Amino acid sequence: MFSGRVIRAICNRRGKALCGAFLSVLFLFLASSSATAQDLGQDRDSLVRLIEAKSIKLTEIGGSPFRIVMGPARFLHNNTYLLCDSAAWDVNANVIDAMGHVQIIQNDTYLVSDFATYIADDNIVQFRGTEVKLYNKKGDQLKTRFLDYNTADSVATFYNGGAMRSAKGDIVEGLEGIYDSAEKMFMFNDDVNMYSDSIFLKSEMVEYHSNQEVAMFGENTVAWKGRDTLFSNNMEYATKSKTLILKTDNYIATQDQELWAGWIDYHRESGNAELYDNVQVRDQAQSAIIMGDKGVYVQRPMLLYMTENAAAGMYSEEKTGIDTLTNQPIYKRDTLFIAGDTLKMWQIPMNQVDSSEVAQAKQRRQLADTDPMDEINRQNKAYLDAYKRNKENMGKILPPPKKKKENPESNPDTEPKFDQAALDKQLDRSRPLVPGQTDSLNTAIDSLAADSLSIKTDSIAPPDTTAVTFLSVHHKVKLFRSDLRGRCDSLIYTTIDSIARFYRNPILWNEEKTQFTSDSIQLSIRNNEIYKANLIENAFIISKEDSIHFHQIKSTEMVAYFKDNDVYRFDALGGVQAMIFLAERDSVITLLNQKECRMLTAKLANQTIERVRYIENVKSDVTPTYKLPQEKMRLRDFNWREDQLIKSRSELTTRKVHPSTRGKLRKQRFPSYNQTRDFFSDSYKEILAISSSITQKIRQEDQERLERERREKEQHQDPNEPLDEEARRKALDEEGRHQMEIDKDNDGPVMIYNRDNPNNPQKDK
Repeated sequence: MFSGRVIRAICNRRGKALCGAFLSVLFLFLASSSATAQDLGQDRDSLVRLIEAKSIKLTEIGGSPFRIVMGPARFLHNNTYLLCDSAAWDVNANVIDAMGHVQIIQNDTYLVSDFATYIADDNIVQFRGTEVKLYNKKGDQLKTRFLDYNTADSVATFYNGGAMRSAKGDIVEGLEGIYDSAEKMFMFNDDVNMYSDSIFLKSEMVEYHSNQEVAMFGENTVAWKGRDTLFSNNMEYATKSKTLILKTDNYIATQDQELWAGWIDYHRESGNAELYDNVQVRDQAQSAIIMGDKGVYVQRPMLLYMTENAAAGMYSEEKTGIDTLTNQPIYKRDTLFIAGDTLKMWQIPMNQVDSSEVAQAKQRRQLADTDPMDEINRQNKAYLDAYKRNKENMGKILPPPKKKKENPESNPDTEPKFDQAALDKQLDRSRPLVPGQTDSLNTAIDSLAADSLSIKTDSIAPPDTTAVTFLSVHHKVKLFRSDLRGRCDSLIYTTIDSIARFYRNPILWNEEKTQFTSDSIQLSIRNNEIYKANLIENAFIISKEDSIHFHQIKSTEMVAYFKDNDVYRFDALGGVQAMIFLAERDSVITLLNQKECRMLTAKLANQTIERVRYIENVKSDVTPTYKLPQEKMRLRDFNWREDQLIKSRSELTTRKVHPSTRGKLRKQRFPSYNQTRDFFSDSYKEILAISSSITQKIRQEDQERLERERREKEQHQDPNEPLDEEARRKALDEEGRHQMEIDKDNDGPVMIYNRDNPNNPQKDK
């Protein structure tokens, strides 16, 4: 990575003994090329020239001859000018101690200090003082207290802390580093911090290329931009295009999402990103993981478009029992994986969703929440109640029904007669009004309109800004969960109705035993769990008993009900045909019961039909299965598609799901910018002001969000409905609790200052 000039500069800084072995190997290699050796010789000039001085005095110090030069004085060596107020020149050692307004000028590089020692034979200028400054032609400025400059290689080496402010105002600091004048490159090592365009960065190493305005960071690099936190072991920041390029072990945490990818192009101004190679995006609010090899992420409003091996994981928790020791519920986490050619997830506020789409979603939700058996059960109850009353009164002589008393006020003989002519006269608008006369009807109508308008204005509710999430997957769609498998051509889901719609030859399997098919399928999801499936048009359910016998139900439409992600009931609605196989006590199937009716409902346990209820126009036929041809045991359009059954989630994706690392990243300390405080106090104050304003803005947004969520909850929640403590517990996950703890400590959701650092002015606030 470094040139020969940089290597020699580092050796001069560290001492020859520390890098002697390395240089021995290096010079053995260089000796093999005479041309290279000649070039090295040409770079050196042993003759130091004194060009200008007011006076020169020869003296002897410690037995060595010295030249005391009074200035302004100017020396020339290696095409480099050394300027100072006075100097003591050790002639034998060829060392110049320069004092007062010391300057080094070489091509585009300019150094300033109060004191410097020039070891001419080593081509090294050693700057020491309260402040050593290095400038270049572009306007970049480096400040430190200890700096060595090699006039032959045009490389400066600094240590014990230094900070650089670029011509455009970027700040970079570190404990040590170099400046390569030929490459216009600053390199910082150890406790490296950078500030640029409201981005705060820290790393172990950074190279800042002045001409390209590009900063290249090494391992353990963290960047903060508003709410976003970025991590990489190889990051590049192009300040011109305002793009952060993450190349190795990359991770980004936004307010609601976590992003991983092999390569990320992050745009500073928008927070949007292009993602490549092994991409994963975790959405905390939707309990979802989106995966692929190529994606586009838009932060506001959130949009994620994934292609190339696109897949999604929707994880949920289900209650599996009670811990006998703690008496606390036990939850099992399961994940529904979805894959397709393209996958898109996006969010928009409710008030920006098309009204017709909202109306259709609410209608779907209402239909999904309707139990078709409720009306039938109500009618049956009314019939049974009437039957019981008739049976109790059978054989009894009942008194005649009592006549209803007439209301004298409603006696037609006493009611005023309707005068149509008088009303027509009152409504005759063609008559001109007498001056000063008012139209009582117009006045009444105007008054009513004004009152209505006032009521309408007062009752206008604030716009519903609830975030609505959409998910769409297209082409060769597959689903897998431990108890649910499926295929279709396209899938659409929205949180307005919490219904996933499957189109074009959809098929679902519950476990590996029950198969659902229809023209379209709708899965209703509540609390991240499937609770109902609607099979619309040409519905067909097949339940496998063994390799020969399949229970079959065919209908216009069907509804399957889930509990703990397993079917416990289904209803067939309209034109029902059924084949149910019956077994003897020894579990040997001997009979086939064929049914036709208008509707049926069936109860299941352990994926086995326990009870079937047939409703209206029931036709039944029982046939022994002995020597019954197989075609007689199949309904029309029977198609058991076991060859399409998905066996494992590896058929969708083999990626290992990343666990959340948001909490781990929060342990990274925010940069303190101690070197900037010492050398560029005005920039330091500006950095503090910007970081404080960002933190304050984030806290204000959090308060507004909490208030908005509270209002929305009040608008949508039934006041008579009790609070679901279990749902609340599941929503308040570890991430949410950690966030609340941070906010409670007033540390802010992103910028966690170094409270242990006594130099941090934020500590006492």
